[in-house]
Amino acid sequence: MTGTLTRANWNTNVYAGYSAQRVALQFKKSGASTYSTVKTVTTDSTGKLKTTVTANSAGTWRWKFAGTSTTSAVTATGDSAALK
Repeated sequence: MTGTLTRANWNTNVYAGYSAQRVALQFKKSGASTYSTVKTVTTDSTGKLKTTVTANSAGTWRWKFAGTSTTSAVTATGDSAALK
């Protein structure tokens, strides 16, 4: 699983990677109504997220950032995964 956490930089007027932030990787089984946190990952110096997980059932994966005192919380749109 990969992703990038960015936030607005008002000095440069562009979005930039948000480093050293903990972000939860969540999973919801097909047919379920709630997500569960599978793993928590820390962003690298450029805001990138990367981890490996084993999928045991079909469902939807998403990243969830809880926010900080200067940056709002955000939850990514989920990506579905099917098993063969």
